[in-house]
Amino acid sequence: MNGKLVTILQISDSAFPTGGFSHSVGLEAAIKLGIINTPENFKQFTVQCMENAGSFSLPYVTAAYHSCMDQDRLTDLDSRCQACLNNHVANRASIRQGNSLIVTAAKIFPDEQIRRIETLLEQDVLHGHYTVMFGFLSAVLQLDLHEAHQMFVFGVLRTIIASAVRLGNVGTIEAQRIQFELQEGVDNIIKRYARMT
Repeated sequence: MNGKLVTILQISDSAFPTGGFSHSVGLEAAIKLGIINTPENFKQFTVQCMENAGSFSLPYVTAAYHSCMDQDRLTDLDSRCQACLNNHVANRASIRQGNSLIVTAAKIFPDEQIRRIETLLEQDVLHGHYTVMFGFLSAVLQLDLHEAHQMFVFGVLRTIIASAVRLGNVGTIEAQRIQFELQEGVDNIIKRYARMT
């Protein structure tokens, strides 16, 4: 069995407890405001969220991946993310998901680096933003950077699709059809944003 693939599947599974399932990436608000009222609006919203994740988040994922052994650099990246995420809802969600990711990973994967970051979170040295923690964890688990990028952007897509089903905005089969259609754009987003700093 391919150990890396199994690890990728485990981390990207919606059952991996990071709290991402409860966060709708703004979908719930967009529905309530009447911004999303057609299947086409829903697809456009989803693509825009994936693009936003690419342009804002992938540079943090990449930098944290390359800095996984450098505590000062990780702290700096986390502080920069804190400064840039000024929407309090998105900020809080990012911190909760990032902390949950590391706390869960520390219980599952026997790795001293993960436990060290967990300690820094407990001591409030780090905020623990999801993008930074995700990049760090991907590197520590020796996942390929491109696969980490794919997991990250796919995770945004999967979260929106799951939220749409949960909110009754789209049926399960239609949601999976839309996900299949839109996941083709993941690599294009990665090509455009993964090397940004």
